[in-house]
Order: sequence, then structure tokens, then C-alpha cells
Amino acid sequence: MRVEVVIVKIACLRVISQVPLRPSNGAAIEIGRDVIKEDDNWSIVIPPADTKTNTFLDFEIPESVRRQFEIYLTLVRPRMLRRPGCKALWVSPKGGPLSYSAVWPVFARHSTERLGIRITPHDVRDAAATTWAIAAPDRVGISRDLLAHADLRTTEKHYNRAKGIEASRAHSRVIAELRRRFRRN
Repeated sequence: MRVEVVIVKIACLRVISQVPLRPSNGAAIEIGRDVIKEDDNWSIVIPPADTKTNTFLDFEIPESVRRQFEIYLTLVRPRMLRRPGCKALWVSPKGGPLSYSAVWPVFARHSTERLGIRITPHDVRDAAATTWAIAAPDRVGISRDLLAHADLRTTEKHYNRAKGIEASRAHSRVIAELRRRFRRN
């Protein structure tokens, strides 16, 4: 079963890194309710009643992780299940739902093992907002919608790190220019 557990970790890491859900929503995903397949595409759909802001969420599983997601769903998850009727997307080594308190440490621990850096699901949400702010600053409102915030100020205050990144880049440019000047003298 060790291989299956590793695959759960990898699938969890890859999907959550591409789908910036709130931790409570990510842990509560159920097969048949929230995981939808249409043609060759998979989506995670969260109804408004299950979200903090009563907003409908619909995230397509990106093509880059789709194959691994399908392997997890069709081969690994069924082998791990020990509880009849368990609909949880993420299954524990004991064969039942992976609890809310376990999903996120698994994500952080496995990202550290695989990438050498600790990443939490909230870091994924930060990255989503920051990416939009840097790539399309005139369309930063998309990040509010992506994170399902009722107010853009929440996104800007708690998730958008673009100003810090831009400040860091500007600082690096100033230091580089000072070094060039120093070398010339």
C-alpha cells in the first residue's frame, strides 16, 4: 500500500497546486458531488451553499495534471478504499476519508519532500492572486473571482504579494546598478 499512499500525496499536491480552493473546500471534495467529468475534462465544482462567500466555484483540472488525477481516481483510490460508501476524493492509508486536519499537512510535507520548499494550500492561493497581479495588473479583479472573495480588498490585503515582489525586483535592480557603478570607479 506504500505506493498508493505516495500516489495520493502526489495527486493531492498536483491538483491542489492548480486549484486554489480554501482548505475546508479542498478537504471536503466528494466524488459524484464535486468531481465532475464531461467528455475528457474533469472539474471540481463547489456549490454556493458549501463556500464561505456563497459563490459557485468551478475549477477545471488542468491538462498537465489530468492523467495523474485519472490514475488516482480509477486505480489507486478504489484499491485504498476500505469503507463502503466513502465518497471523499482524498483517501487515507486506513481506507476512509483523509480528514481536514490531515490533507493540508500532507500537502505541506510532500511539497517539502518533492520540491525542497514547504508550500501550504494558502500559499497556492497567494500565488494565484499574485500571478494575476503581475501578469495582468489591469485585470486584478480576476484574482478576487478566482479565490471567491466577496471584496477585492480581501484579495489585495491577504493574498496579493505582487507589490512585495515588484519592490524586491526594484531593489535588486538598484543594487545591481550600484555594483556596476562601483566597478567602474
